[in-house]
Amino acid sequence: MPRVREPDPSENIEQYIGNVVQEARLAKMRAKIPGEDWSQRGLAVKVFSSQSRISEVETGDAPPDTALARKLEVVLGLRPDQLVNLVKILDQATFVGYAKPFLHKQQEAVMIHACGHIVPGLLQTADYTRELILTANAGSPEQVERTIEQRRARQAVWERADPPWMSLILAESALYGATEPQLARLLEAHETPNINLRVLPSRAGHIVGTLSVLTLPDGTRGAYTEGFNTGSYSEELSQVLWYQKVYDRLAARALAVEESAMAIQKALKRFHE
Repeated sequence: MPRVREPDPSENIEQYIGNVVQEARLAKMRAKIPGEDWSQRGLAVKVFSSQSRISEVETGDAPPDTALARKLEVVLGLRPDQLVNLVKILDQATFVGYAKPFLHKQQEAVMIHACGHIVPGLLQTADYTRELILTANAGSPEQVERTIEQRRARQAVWERADPPWMSLILAESALYGATEPQLARLLEAHETPNINLRVLPSRAGHIVGTLSVLTLPDGTRGAYTEGFNTGSYSEELSQVLWYQKVYDRLAARALAVEESAMAIQKALKRFHE
């Protein structure tokens, strides 16, 4: 049995939550209650989740959402809201904190439904990313370049043997805020079999913030929304369905794929006039 450190509140919150869950689970295991399975797999069954999800929680790679946190509290005999309150703190944390679960899950996703008023990170070019960051005046030059490199590294999902399917609704205004290389990248994405890119005309409505609905290999779904310096990832069914409906309404108003390509080409022409 692996040695478990006593949970330390001075650690980052994700790891602290993971240690609390792991210590509670192993305490149950040490009690050796007949007929009770307190392995990660056994705990996963009790909270209607998967062994891999419990592992992610315990290692701090991807903390639970509030729904899973409540189930863990009940099953492990923790104090009411002991984990939930920590998850709520994470929801109000900095970019790294609130985006971490989503970015981790995005790398595993087999299907991505997304919409936004800016080009999503998985399709961004370095110059476009740099402009976005500098517009917000965020970070030193070294930090900016590190962010660009991290974003480029995440785009390796397109090089997988089985890259994810992405259906993207992009606000028309994003085209006129994009750089020339970025527009060229969007046209390239348009030609990719596993990317469905459609433009939402300004007259058809507005996209506030960004939204992604992920489908993972085991069928689990999660939804992520982001605004200025804030964001939230949830796997709660009600939240996922709500955001899927938002995506579907926008998709119904968007241009067809070929018309969207023409809109991108039109925006690109301004660089050659």
